[in-house]
Amino acid sequence: MSFLEIYGHKKQILILKQALAQNRVGHSYLFSGLDAIGKKTLALEFAKVVNCEKADEINDSCGKCSSCLKITRNNHPDIFCVDADGQFIRINAIREIQEQMTFRPMDGRRRVFVIDNADKMNDQSANALLKTLEEPTPANILILVTAKPYILPSTIISRCLHMRFNPLGIDTVTKFLLEIENMEKEKALLLAGLSGGSIGQALELNKEDVISYRAEILNLLSITKKSEPLSLLTFASFFGQDKREMKQGFHILRTCFRDALVYKETQNDNMLINQDNAFFIASMALRLSGEQLIQNIELIEKAGKTIEQNVNKSLTLEAMAFKLNL
Repeated sequence: MSFLEIYGHKKQILILKQALAQNRVGHSYLFSGLDAIGKKTLALEFAKVVNCEKADEINDSCGKCSSCLKITRNNHPDIFCVDADGQFIRINAIREIQEQMTFRPMDGRRRVFVIDNADKMNDQSANALLKTLEEPTPANILILVTAKPYILPSTIISRCLHMRFNPLGIDTVTKFLLEIENMEKEKALLLAGLSGGSIGQALELNKEDVISYRAEILNLLSITKKSEPLSLLTFASFFGQDKREMKQGFHILRTCFRDALVYKETQNDNMLINQDNAFFIASMALRLSGEQLIQNIELIEKAGKTIEQNVNKSLTLEAMAFKLNL
């Protein structure tokens, strides 16, 4: 892989390429953004470019030199990936980084340490890392990767070059699924729409029977009546008690009302996530006002946040169902 083969994140890639071209590579970076959108992938690609034997000529990795091949095979002696051991990244892992930093790179130009899920450092680990950041060494690069930068101590954040990663566009995720996964276009569009801008999430959804689950939700949505309390209770109970499944169901439900709002404003079914159910979406757009659709989206988002706070799930679901405009 090279910078050219990474899907999305053009702004972040440009910043890194400029730093390389100007020989102004920082000693510590913080890559933050949604889970599974390519932060670690770009971190490892940056490590590859930094050490590539032909990087000075092409400002990218060649993928063919000894260094590139070793990184691709995960056996480069100067590239280290650190992740949580159980619930935390423990101080021993940070001490190992500190020890490695005392030596010159064995094979490459720079030794690169990628700390994935950096928010999982416990207090001891974070304090130890802070000392490392305060005394940087030119032969080493630290890259912290996290979806929760707000958990990290501000003292650590202030000593890193912070690069924020936005969710990928639906077109970018779709392109990846078509080109890399050889997926059918209709399925790729659907999973990209449901992924929330995360290639990793799209791939995870592809492993599950999300299409069948979505069909059940759409069918239930079509037969639930606002005037029938029993119907609303059935709708609420469908989402079960498992947080992960509820979150996925809420996201699917939200895309339906989002599609109806988009169709109401544009009359264009090419902009829909649920394009294969355009007729149902159009009927919903005709039946509900824009204000009602926005209210539904807000109700679903509120219910999702409430569930995350471990509030009674059944009551939350029932309250949402009875307030939805159907």
